[in-house]
Amino acid sequence: MNLVNELKDIENDIIIWRRELHKRAEVGLNLPKTSNYIKAELDKMGIEYKLYEKCSGISAVIGNKEGKVVALRADIDALPIKEECESDFLCEDNAMHGCGHDAHAAMLLGVAKVLKQNEDNLNGKVKLIFQPGEEYDGGANVMIKEGVLENPKVDAMFTQHVLLAPYLKTGMVVVKDNQIMASSDNFHIKVKGIGGHAATPESCIDPIIMASQVINNIYNMASREISALDSVCISIVNVKSEQPEQLAYNIIPNYVDILASVRCLDNKLRDYVNKRVGEIVKSTVEGFRGSYEYTYNYGYPTLVNSPEMVSIVRESAKEVVGERAVITMPKPVMGSEDASYFLEKVPGAYYGIVVGDLNEDGYYPAHHPKMKIDESGLVKGATVLITSAVNYLNLK
Repeated sequence: MNLVNELKDIENDIIIWRRELHKRAEVGLNLPKTSNYIKAELDKMGIEYKLYEKCSGISAVIGNKEGKVVALRADIDALPIKEECESDFLCEDNAMHGCGHDAHAAMLLGVAKVLKQNEDNLNGKVKLIFQPGEEYDGGANVMIKEGVLENPKVDAMFTQHVLLAPYLKTGMVVVKDNQIMASSDNFHIKVKGIGGHAATPESCIDPIIMASQVINNIYNMASREISALDSVCISIVNVKSEQPEQLAYNIIPNYVDILASVRCLDNKLRDYVNKRVGEIVKSTVEGFRGSYEYTYNYGYPTLVNSPEMVSIVRESAKEVVGERAVITMPKPVMGSEDASYFLEKVPGAYYGIVVGDLNEDGYYPAHHPKMKIDESGLVKGATVLITSAVNYLNLK
């Protein structure tokens, strides 16, 4: 099987698929235009697929021989951003593929086409997973609950993400063992006092005072109770008090809302942060004779790569893009990804394929309304993905 050359032969198809998906950008778990396009292309390839009740996810299995099952995952949802690029394939709706998920789906379609043409030669099975809802809704977890990792049971997974970074050139592959991205949680505190006239604070229970002490104590906890070697990032992102419609300078409010983001590189620390924030809120607010509501919301867990699976990607990438184009990521990032749900269940590798140098004119980072990619990197990403899958299946 010369799968790499076969992928190179359909490079133009991959680019066309990416542009067509780009025009159909949709947000969330329900992506009818996107899923209909992917299903139509799979139909043309003669690939049978499974649909899911609670989202627009699609999965398919390729391979006629019994053996190991490796999953290849592409997220397919977009962002609620008004695109500002200049091209003839912009999305007309108020949505944009500003994180490259159109490219992920197109690369997986290319892999699907070549694998289907070589189905009888595969030493096992490949499960394709087209997943919605990565940006906000945890579509990976939704699909897991609907059985995407079963029938046949998935043994391992590879998933890639396009990457725009300074000093890195298109086609490079970025890998890292173990922790690669943080968890993503949030909490909401409502500090409740008794409002009144600003000239008589002694007659009130001032929620502003309580909220400021709560915030200081939370930040002090994060810096004094958690080792500097354990990456935890707590950010208070919004503080808002009760306000009348017309701005007033002589009213102490009844309550203050505090919203915060929590990022951790160790899932065990999430429980510690939740417990301690709750204790701090209780002791601080009740010490000032106030009351409170506290809610901690667990989001995406920490994304942890299997070193063994990363090794397969690293060696596979060296085969197809060359050793000098394979870069080891020096440290994790505090962003998050719902591929973490998959890699909690099965060993896997999440890695980056470079599609632009941010030092070059015209390139912008992901989630920017002018974000674009160098499409010449797509076929390279597809070759790394297919080579990693086949090399895994061929392992004794």
